[in-house]
Amino acid sequence: MKLMFLLFVSMLCSSLVFSQSIPSSQVPAGVVKTLKRYFPSADNVEWEKKGANYQAAFEVKRTDHKALLEDKGKLIAYKKDIPAAHLPQAVRQVIRQQYKGYKIDDVQLIARNGNLYYEVDLDGPKDQKLVFTRDGKTDNSQGW
Repeated sequence: MKLMFLLFVSMLCSSLVFSQSIPSSQVPAGVVKTLKRYFPSADNVEWEKKGANYQAAFEVKRTDHKALLEDKGKLIAYKKDIPAAHLPQAVRQVIRQQYKGYKIDDVQLIARNGNLYYEVDLDGPKDQKLVFTRDGKTDNSQGW
């Protein structure tokens, strides 16, 4: 029991080290400027410090978004919720064929380095989070 408690406390502490909510007043002006340039209609912006980077969670037209930015303001990547119906046909086909018994729960479009990826949460015998390229190949290295 003591070991489980210590494990829980250490996991909690390590998550605080890597991701920490911060007030917008502590976000560098260049980071805020970049976010406003790419997402001028962002609402309800909440900031987190992720290592040396900044993550903004926000809404655009009631759709959840996240953006990851370097401390100098460069946009690294962003993601937004999309309906499962917007998944490319190749991705839907792979899910139907290779993940029988699973149901699509949540889908997010990730844009990184000029490429688009699709992060899909699958509910089933063992819940899974997978990242696909447009042509249906799995590429979990591009996940959030």
